[in-house]
Amino acid sequence: MQVIIKGRNIELTPALKAHVEGKISKIDRYFDKGTKIEVELGVEKNPSIADNQTVEITVFANHTSVIRAKQSSPDMYASIDTIIDKLGKRLKKYKEKLDSQHSKHHKETIRQNGFIETFVDEDFEFPSDGPEIVKTKQFTIKPMSLEEAAMEMELLGHNFFFFTNSETEVPNVLYKRRDGNLGLIEPT
Repeated sequence: MQVIIKGRNIELTPALKAHVEGKISKIDRYFDKGTKIEVELGVEKNPSIADNQTVEITVFANHTSVIRAKQSSPDMYASIDTIIDKLGKRLKKYKEKLDSQHSKHHKETIRQNGFIETFVDEDFEFPSDGPEIVKTKQFTIKPMSLEEAAMEMELLGHNFFFFTNSETEVPNVLYKRRDGNLGLIEPT
């Protein structure tokens, strides 16, 4: 397992790096040796932001799956502790779903399908003169079932997920509704 620790507006001290590596070792049982984990520690310089110590972890598992979590608080060590707990619970829940609901063949299919990575900033506000496209991503969309798409969206912690429906072979969007249920957008 490869762990890359980056800093943004923060000095990466040996103690901070050791704390991150120690915490990640608690969840390494969920990953194989080829897993790459990127940890970005950042400090927001804006004094009006109380939770200015942010940790974002991105896990590239099985060379195709992407799992991401983000946590902010007033203390960097608290952010690290909280995000590892959050990520551990998410991974445990995902592993339990795979073990209880899917056959060995289905697990292999999920392992081979790539997660589609999309990052949504919920605090983003459009400028008053209209929205502007500030980032573009390109990725390969692999066919999957609705159940697989729902699990992958939950694993990424996002509000929507774009995928190709394996039954209809057309692109679909799965999204979280305000009532906690899921919605599906299909083209006509």
